[in-house]
Amino acid sequence: MNIKEKIAKSKKKIILTVLLCILCVAAGLIISRPLIKKHSEKKVEAYQDRLNEDGIAIDTENNPYFMEQQPGYDYRSPKTITYESKVTGTKRKAMVFLPADYDEEKEYPVLYLLHGYGGSQKTWRNKKADIIVQNVHYFKDAAEMIVVCPDCVVGENVDDDISFWDVIPYFDKTEEELIGSLMPYIEEHFSVKTGRDNTAIAGNSMGGRNALAIGFKHQDMFGYVGGFSSVSPLYTEKYQNSIPALTDSLTIDESTGQFKLLMLCVGRSDNVCGDVTYELHDYFNQNGVGHIFYDVDGGHQNTVWQNALYNFAQRIFR
Repeated sequence: MNIKEKIAKSKKKIILTVLLCILCVAAGLIISRPLIKKHSEKKVEAYQDRLNEDGIAIDTENNPYFMEQQPGYDYRSPKTITYESKVTGTKRKAMVFLPADYDEEKEYPVLYLLHGYGGSQKTWRNKKADIIVQNVHYFKDAAEMIVVCPDCVVGENVDDDISFWDVIPYFDKTEEELIGSLMPYIEEHFSVKTGRDNTAIAGNSMGGRNALAIGFKHQDMFGYVGGFSSVSPLYTEKYQNSIPALTDSLTIDESTGQFKLLMLCVGRSDNVCGDVTYELHDYFNQNGVGHIFYDVDGGHQNTVWQNALYNFAQRIFR
């Protein structure tokens, strides 16, 4: 055997050894994955949420699992989409969270999740909403769903440092943008269930203001509505016309009946617009609007809104 043949034989042995190692590792992963998954499941299920009298988890800040990817389980990366806006006449972006095992042969209900001031279509991703929603499916038997996060600053070349008061007119175009442009795109390009039984809308702060207004104005389209630390969609003496009313009232349309779920959540020390949620709770009680209301420790902050999504996502599309 000459030197070239020896070198070729040696290379062949190395390649075969490497391939054998890869196969062994892959086999080990296949065997161990169910064990890893079972271990994660036991850890998560051993943790007991602290619940109020309505079964609401009121202390998720100490829950080490609901916002973290769990070993052995699959998570899909969020998807950025581009669609044509009839409002701005340009292409705009939104972010979509698909179920880990999304299958175009199946149809899924849709949650439209709206951000607050200073946010964009990426904001709820940054709050780990995609992981929260996937985990409540895995560990709380919540429905699989598609989540769509719009950019609620509906305009072109809007400065990132625009003031709160100056950005309000752009937020106020969200209804037209969502109903007329984004929802038709989602329904055309993804495998979705439609109708109020299969469509939810929720948001925090200014996004909560929009979610409440859109949900009440389109009760035939949305069966589930969530307002988390919301700015008021109604006229208020406090702000008068500096924050315009998006609707004259928040009452139930007799043709549709009560929402399948209307949820309000707020932090007890919210000094931004926390009073609004308590006022809306009273307003709904006075007007016979069925809803869930609860408050938690915290201010106008992410931990409150992550908790709200955790509870909301478990209760929609049931």
